[in-house]
Amino acid sequence: MTFPVRAAPLLGAAPPASFEEAYRDYAQCTARWARSLGGSSTDAEDVVQEVFLVVSRRLDSFRPEARFTSWLFEITRKVVANHRRRQRWRFWRDRSQEAVGSLPSRHLDPVAELERKQETERLYQALDRLPEKYRSVLVLYEVEGLSTQAIADLRQIKLPTIKVHLHRARERFIKHYQQLLERDKPRGKP
Repeated sequence: MTFPVRAAPLLGAAPPASFEEAYRDYAQCTARWARSLGGSSTDAEDVVQEVFLVVSRRLDSFRPEARFTSWLFEITRKVVANHRRRQRWRFWRDRSQEAVGSLPSRHLDPVAELERKQETERLYQALDRLPEKYRSVLVLYEVEGLSTQAIADLRQIKLPTIKVHLHRARERFIKHYQQLLERDKPRGKP
């Protein structure tokens, strides 16, 4: 599925007049948020569909004085969090991670590909250990490249709070990442 190639309106823009306009203007932005917040294992198309199902049901209850992008981001964040939660349960139930490791590689260097996969997995594991309020701010800042002011506007949270969340998110991410590196460090033979 491809999303309309149209840039989303600015954060302060007027809300869309119809569901069709909302989808046309914001589907691509929502998919980007879904990929960034959910990680590599999240199916952005499924998230976008689910988000816009919610939008279609609740668009008439949207308050015009609110920011549409903030409302849409919160819906996306909650849908992604639900998808991530379901994925965790599936992982523990099915142990599907073992199947992923057995997929053939399309790259020439299998060792480099394995190291890249392990590094990516460590990054997402460290992100997964963060509370949602810290995770979303860190992803919006570091992955999406939004400024702290833009995040504050999007989340409708005061700027100093966003800065504190970002600081705490970085500290916790680094701590978790270092723990994962230590855990995965090759052990010497006795």
